[in-house]
Amino acid sequence: MRLKWVVSIIIIFICGEVNGQNVNHFGLFPVIDHSGQLSDKWNYSFYYFGAFNLINEKVNGVAEGPNFAVFYSEQAITYQLNTHLSFTGSYVYERQLPLDKDNYRNENRFYLQTTLNSNIGRALMRYRLRYDGRFIQNRVTGESPYTSRLRFLIGATVSLSQKNNRLYFTAYNEMFFNTYKNPVTVYAENWAFAGIGLRTKKSGAFELGPFYIAFVDYTGGNLLNYYYLQFNWITHLDSRKEKN
Repeated sequence: MRLKWVVSIIIIFICGEVNGQNVNHFGLFPVIDHSGQLSDKWNYSFYYFGAFNLINEKVNGVAEGPNFAVFYSEQAITYQLNTHLSFTGSYVYERQLPLDKDNYRNENRFYLQTTLNSNIGRALMRYRLRYDGRFIQNRVTGESPYTSRLRFLIGATVSLSQKNNRLYFTAYNEMFFNTYKNPVTVYAENWAFAGIGLRTKKSGAFELGPFYIAFVDYTGGNLLNYYYLQFNWITHLDSRKEKN
């Protein structure tokens, strides 16, 4: 709960325009995260998630039932400069309320990012800076104007076993900053996750833990709090030919 209030205070302080109410949502957040090694320098990745809101508080006195809130798909290619630094480009398709024929919204997006990995003691640290170029559908006008934002993520993974690294703890925090002209808010979103992971020999890795999103609703000025139970299935494929 401390994290919620710290993030909320920071967002309100920076934005200065959040005049609505705090609205809470609770649900599930399953993730499929697959990557593959194409060569010593190049790899690909596919990342998919669904956000399912099971319990929603009333917004302006209007009750909202359970819903499939977001479908997200990402396809990326990464160049690994060395063991610490990499560069990635990706295409993203996102659809809000994908099963609602009247209120769905499509977004096409690309991103460019750089990622730095380092070791601090037993912890593997990850620092990621991403530029999002977004084309968000306006259902009223039929247009998809271009907007942009910067995202900064810091994360850590720590092995929980001295004998092997199968069981581990992982966590991250990511901040979202709008960079287009005259945004309603500058610091508009914050994502935070902490969980326990288990690596298997044949089925990849599995992670489970709480996931929290703080999001400023541009239309109503409400601060939306999303509390999810996140489940990640992570797989990796090395397609390089074995060297004799």
